[in-house]
Amino acid sequence: GCSMPSSSPINQHLYLSRVLLELTKLKPSLMPQAIVLATSDMFQDFLPSLTPSARDNLGKWLAFHLANTEYQWPKAYWDHWTPYAATAVGRNSRGEFIRVALHSMAASSSEGAVTVVEECLPPGSMLVPAVFLNHQEGATVAEEETTNMEKDMINRLWSTSEDPDTIRQYIISDELSESHGDSGIMENVDNSMFHPSVWWRARLATRALFYPVKRESLRMARVTEKAWKARSNSPADGGDGDNEGAVTDGSMDDSEVDETEDLFADVSDAISRFKPVLLAALARDADAYDSIASGKIDDDQLLLAGEVAILRETGNILPNWDLVTRGALVECLMKNKIVSPMSVVRWALAENGDDSAAKIQAHWWKYASLAFLHALRQACSSFEASKTDLGGGIGMIIDDSQNADEDPAETAVLRLDEALKSTVPILRYVTERVCQILAASSSEKKIPLEGADVVEGMKRLLRAILFHFYSIILGGTIGGSVLTASNIQKGFASMDADGEKLAALCLDAVGTCKGEQGKKLLRSLSLTVEKIML
Repeated sequence: GCSMPSSSPINQHLYLSRVLLELTKLKPSLMPQAIVLATSDMFQDFLPSLTPSARDNLGKWLAFHLANTEYQWPKAYWDHWTPYAATAVGRNSRGEFIRVALHSMAASSSEGAVTVVEECLPPGSMLVPAVFLNHQEGATVAEEETTNMEKDMINRLWSTSEDPDTIRQYIISDELSESHGDSGIMENVDNSMFHPSVWWRARLATRALFYPVKRESLRMARVTEKAWKARSNSPADGGDGDNEGAVTDGSMDDSEVDETEDLFADVSDAISRFKPVLLAALARDADAYDSIASGKIDDDQLLLAGEVAILRETGNILPNWDLVTRGALVECLMKNKIVSPMSVVRWALAENGDDSAAKIQAHWWKYASLAFLHALRQACSSFEASKTDLGGGIGMIIDDSQNADEDPAETAVLRLDEALKSTVPILRYVTERVCQILAASSSEKKIPLEGADVVEGMKRLLRAILFHFYSIILGGTIGGSVLTASNIQKGFASMDADGEKLAALCLDAVGTCKGEQGKKLLRSLSLTVEKIML
């Protein structure tokens, strides 16, 4: 997901996972008990003091180990762990560890969460509804309803094969506006451009466009719930055999699923085909907001808010554990220029016009890394295209003797300059947003979990950014042996994005910080940023 090298420290736990697995096979009467006791002690005594990276790696190791040992784990431990993830108020490090482990197991299975429910967790475990059936916005996936207006859009996109231009005209029509009415507008009391009601057309088009993905998510949620209730009521698993309240086969039938369907390929093709529909909806929503907003509106900021709304709707369609599909859809939206890399980092860092950290995406830095990588590749690609563009859009075979006379060093520097122009604004925004989140923390004694997550994510993102620059600008034919790491560092410095300038942003935020722990995190981050980007 983050395009980090295999030798990176963030992947070193993979080697240890294999070693422990082989030791378990070698000493089956000794190692399993030792691993259970060691994991239990770490969970109870050390998890709160681990960094987010160490905590996540421990969760991923446990998922890998259980998946390769037939999910053998004492029921008593699952029962003891359940309250931390199922009933605890707010996020906590132990609950996050459990979620990472369960999400990783679901992601590694072709049956998703169903495998975890049927083979790993105890019957009736409350971890199932808390971790797998609880949607991002707080509503169970299976409970979501499709409005008539959405059904009509789905039919137009996926059933009748209407011409995209016809659907584009419909999505911006007064007819659709009248059907929608004033739904949700009254809720936007502050008239914020980030409120979901502002972007109702774009959100409607997004849900219709991703209907196959949503349909599959709903199916998986229903099958997961069915398996959970079946095990809860099974006499063989300790239930009473009463299936009342369990989901019936008829209501949750998935026999109509086409096993030959390539879900992502179909949606990817649809994104390309119906791109004008989504962009028209976005523009119409922006115009509608601009016409009623008070004061002058920054058009670029307004469109970014709309793109964030599209990304938020995309993320809500998928279950929390399916990070791979979510990342693939985000990348597809960027490649089709429906959303920009800047909007992706704003979405990942829960930009809503305030300093809230409540809905920051899990693994936000991976999405930010993906956005940087896309922006970097796009900048380099555009630079190369500008050198060979003859105008008029007609490709020709020409004499490139004058290109052969170009100074490779000068060309490489110009290419680096274009790459920096595209990525540095994103880097500065991420730094400022992270500082804003940390400065809003009012904790005096305990480091807030969200604060630790954004600091750790920032460290990993900076390393990923440098890796992207080194591999693309210095590696292969793009930079060759002409440029060095020093050129890249000087490039960042020339645009006020070197370690010293970014660290200064962190220190400036200390003065506005509300809590002592936030100040501590900001000072720590400033030292880390300066060291990494030196």
